[in-house]
Amino acid sequence: MSGIAGVYQRENCRELVGNILDKIKHRGPDDISIISLGKTALGQTCFAGEKIGRGQDVFAVVDGSIFNEEIDGDAAGDKIVNAYIKYGKGFTKELEGSFAFILADGDRVIAARDPVGLKPLYYAEDEGSVMYFASEIKALKDISEDIKIFPPGYYYHSDEGFVKYYKKPVLGSNGDISVEEAISKVKELLVNAAEKRYEDNKKLGLYLSGGIDSSVVAAAASEIADDIDTFSVGVHTSEDLPNARLVARHLGTNHHEYIYKPEEMLKVLPEVIYHLESFDMYLVRSSIANYLVSKIARESGVDLVFCGEGGDELFGGYHYLKDFEPEEIENELLKLTFNGHNNGFQRVDRMTAAHSLDGHMPIMDNEVAEFAYSLPVEWKIYEEDGKKIEKWILRKAFEDDLPEEIVWRKKAKFFKGAGSADILKQFADQKISDEEFEREKQIDDDFVLRSKEELYYYRIFKEYFPHKSILETIGRTATVKK
Repeated sequence: MSGIAGVYQRENCRELVGNILDKIKHRGPDDISIISLGKTALGQTCFAGEKIGRGQDVFAVVDGSIFNEEIDGDAAGDKIVNAYIKYGKGFTKELEGSFAFILADGDRVIAARDPVGLKPLYYAEDEGSVMYFASEIKALKDISEDIKIFPPGYYYHSDEGFVKYYKKPVLGSNGDISVEEAISKVKELLVNAAEKRYEDNKKLGLYLSGGIDSSVVAAAASEIADDIDTFSVGVHTSEDLPNARLVARHLGTNHHEYIYKPEEMLKVLPEVIYHLESFDMYLVRSSIANYLVSKIARESGVDLVFCGEGGDELFGGYHYLKDFEPEEIENELLKLTFNGHNNGFQRVDRMTAAHSLDGHMPIMDNEVAEFAYSLPVEWKIYEEDGKKIEKWILRKAFEDDLPEEIVWRKKAKFFKGAGSADILKQFADQKISDEEFEREKQIDDDFVLRSKEELYYYRIFKEYFPHKSILETIGRTATVKK
């Protein structure tokens, strides 16, 4: 993980890049590197040992990981530079990994983001074609009042503007594989995904809720690493804590759990919203638990963490999908996956980055995702004895590796499992009157807040991010109640 920044077509911009990086140094607290090339400057704040990618007159700053074995280079920056030299300006479509990068070649600049937006990137543009790039909104808010999301699956070229390089897949296209082969392949790919992201010089931690997604990732990681720390948090009535203990005992991990009180949730709430860069009600709720679990992981000495985000999107984890026809389910899964960049994927990135943790989502590995896209939807939401089972094929893939009650545990939202939802709602209802909510809920022409709780979060958000344009970056959890 790194924080990256770039300025293009502005004189004397090196100092400005340094100021931008100061706002996101939590993304890589050990070092800051900046390179100046005429009217262009690139920089990154990074962990020890990471560096700016360099070739002959080509430089790149990268947040993320590149897994292509055919591309030379150990560090992600060097792989980006070498891929550009090997494939030319359209090289982004050849990359495997989660990434955001900015590359400079003489007086040209290329920036890009991975297909689903696992790694963040934002930009702003001034008159005169000056472009500013940064990993987080907070790094650009003092520079521009018009900050935009860099769209996932696109690259920006200074000669061409924004170019879409990734086409969304056609779901259910694999008709030549048996269900038994598919189950085996899902497990194989997930173990490979964990192995790609594992670094033996870093202490590995796993966020473990006891739900199927995090438990599957823990089981996959246990195949390739012996010494794993698992972490679980919640209020004292949390459903997650006893289930996580069960998985940890079964897999033999070094398990840590933390029980937090309502006062602590409210205390960290402003910092959560500042780092999250959103006030979406459901996203904030789950981010509090993510923030606190990241905090205890960091305090334990972990610097690399895996989490289970992505299982619901790729394998059909939401109960409301059971009421849809197969084609509707496929369309909804695509929507969920490709909207994740400013929803669940954003939560994971920001809450781990807030504590300078290198966070990974193995389920969202390119090969896992592409294989999941190809599978028949009937293997994701599977009907058996008149009942529909969500994420069926993912459960079957690890059926022999986890306790039965975990494999077939019903899905619960992270904030419900952790026990935070009711506490936050009750607090907001006490703080905000009905009259206040009716007066303040319409925050823009087509943006209406959904509850007193969301208004409470928005008030905090606006103190940090006052520009109206930032509303366009807010993802809404639209399907959670269905």
